[in-house]
Amino acid sequence: MSGTPYPSFVDVPWADVYARLAKHCSTCVTCMAVDEEGVNLELPCATADRLNEEYRQGRRARTTSTFPARDPSNFQGRRDCAGTSRSPELMSEVDGKGPGP
Repeated sequence: MSGTPYPSFVDVPWADVYARLAKHCSTCVTCMAVDEEGVNLELPCATADRLNEEYRQGRRARTTSTFPARDPSNFQGRRDCAGTSRSPELMSEVDGKGPGP
């Protein structure tokens, strides 16, 4: 484990608009309209559309880096991973030149 704390749902910038969207859609007469069989009619609601767009844009915004930054002076490529080096025999077979010397 890296020791870096994971952000809580309430820490993300879009949590507030998500809560407003959920509250609106669960209380709005237009959003909650159903037919005689109880199926939601999915009627257009300008407020729900606006809140949904705010939520979508908030989710798309990058607030922090997903991965910690690497120190480029310490980068060793794939050689730092065990088992990733390729033998000359394997490389010659991949290149189509047959077995190595």
